[in-house]
Amino acid sequence: MRSEAILSVRDLGFSYGTREILSIPELDVRAGETLALVGPNGSGKTTLLKLLNDLIRPSSGSILFEGRPAAGDPGLRLRSVYVHQSPFLLAGTVYRNVAYGLRVRRVPEPEIRRRVEASLDLLGLAGFKRRDAKRLSGGETQRIALARALALEPELLLLDEPTAQTDRASGERIRTVLADLATRGGTTIVFSSHDAAFAEALADRAAFLEEGRLVRIEPGRRRYAADLPSQAPESPV
Repeated sequence: MRSEAILSVRDLGFSYGTREILSIPELDVRAGETLALVGPNGSGKTTLLKLLNDLIRPSSGSILFEGRPAAGDPGLRLRSVYVHQSPFLLAGTVYRNVAYGLRVRRVPEPEIRRRVEASLDLLGLAGFKRRDAKRLSGGETQRIALARALALEPELLLLDEPTAQTDRASGERIRTVLADLATRGGTTIVFSSHDAAFAEALADRAAFLEEGRLVRIEPGRRRYAADLPSQAPESPV
């Protein structure tokens, strides 16, 4: 894992009207690491992830992407993917959904086919290519959304409660894929969870949030997926 920061947060604030939602003096996301954002519902995890991906803009302070302002940086959008806690799938087949982002980027069709098939196989969905994306279970939808993200081969992967609303089998598959991805290296992963034991087991570091404040950062205990603790379905933030 490289030690330089791919994302740097300084004096970050975010408010809705007069209500302050998030206040983080300093946080660096190291290139190649897996960082968990841990905290209860309403602690600011989702807001921080959206800020890191430039989906919303801070009320004060700054976010830098490789030393440059993240706001409006086309490189951030091209090299990162944000996966929502309740992902939206397009009408049509699973294949169309996973291929969509690649077609927007004008990737050649043979390469699209290779990446779609590889990402679906990785998530245990090899037989789902022709399935109607609107007729999937919650756990299947989460896995399709992750497959769609991985097909883009992002350098920065941002995940909001990645095992939320999944059944046990889907949750375990997602955790296995993320653990393997973290072990291989090369991808910076930032994910949120309210389950501290699960988050610390998967992450290199865990950043704990309470009521929009960063209260501490602890070393993680990342290990192979077989050692990860079981996890109950998570609730929306």
